[in-house]
Amino acid sequence: METRDKNSLPWGAHIARGNMRLAHIRHQFGRNTACGTSYVPVTDNGIYRTPQVAGATQLRVKAGGNAADTADGAGARSVRLYGLDANGDEVQEVIATAGASASSASSTAFIRLHAVEVEASGTYGTQSAGSHVGTITIESAAGTEDWAAIQINGFPSSAAAIGSLTIPRNHAGLVTSMQINVDETKTTDLLILKREGVLQAAAPYKPVMKMQEFLGVSSSISISFETPIKFTELTDVGVLAKVSNGTGAVSVDMEVIMLEAET
Repeated sequence: METRDKNSLPWGAHIARGNMRLAHIRHQFGRNTACGTSYVPVTDNGIYRTPQVAGATQLRVKAGGNAADTADGAGARSVRLYGLDANGDEVQEVIATAGASASSASSTAFIRLHAVEVEASGTYGTQSAGSHVGTITIESAAGTEDWAAIQINGFPSSAAAIGSLTIPRNHAGLVTSMQINVDETKTTDLLILKREGVLQAAAPYKPVMKMQEFLGVSSSISISFETPIKFTELTDVGVLAKVSNGTGAVSVDMEVIMLEAET
């Protein structure tokens, strides 16, 4: 069998293997099965919360979930939250589920939430037995706002689909490629927006600005950016979509290289 010197691997493979000390890859996948005729975020629940620092909030699992998704149940026993804290730093925290009741609040106060995953399950998952039983909704600890959802949608996938992200402090994000899938029975418009200055607390604020626009998309497309789109630290990157009539399903997968500033 032919062997290959690890140094001859493409640079993307080195990032994936963790060989590049100040870089890691993120596949930011979002899906919205009910995009309407006005722009909405490409996320499971059509929401990507972007509060100012003063609105940082602890998060919890919302009441009303399935009784099996509990700390000693057959479903999801805990979930992991990934996001930014009030300093703009990337943070993560595991919280235990509580079945049909609301969970305890996270100890971290979040200003952004870019991923939610099932951390532990009471079931050994298979193609017919998922790792959670019901939809798991994440909300503010006060119970006033939904933030994200791990939905069923045919199969319990154990992860929220959030098609937007925010670049943490002391990082830059390079978007190298994008895959867009749409409902081919209608046309879809998509916007990629940025808003710098996430931690700004008073006017004048940085504007929400269009970076890319795709109009009248009627079939799946795959785009590679020969020169990656660069987003600086503390920048929201929002992906919004709308369809020509009724509602339609849209998904977006962005490959993002996260570059950490050298200290």
